Amino acid sequence: MPKKARKTNWGNFYRSEEEFKAMRWCIKNNITISPLAATAGNAPQNFYIEINIKGNINRSPNTFHAKEVYQQIYKYYSYYYEKHRNRI
Repeated sequence: MPKKARKTNWGNFYRSEEEFKAMRWCIKNNITISPLAATAGNAPQNFYIEINIKGNINRSPNTFHAKEVYQQIYKYYSYYYEKHRNRI
């Protein structure tokens, strides 16, 4: 009998309006940020963060627990929004 798949617990983080504005701006300007599982398996708990800026892909050197990965993703979105919004 196959094993039942476990679900990843993402926590209860919800972005603010300012974070949403930063994310929208980044996506419109070809900056996308997403979680990437650090280990294979049923329910990965640790993730790298992958940042794609106009096709140039970088990965965070550290991993983040599933419950904190989206907080960190929105910090990155806010960082790139503040850094680049007047230049692009």
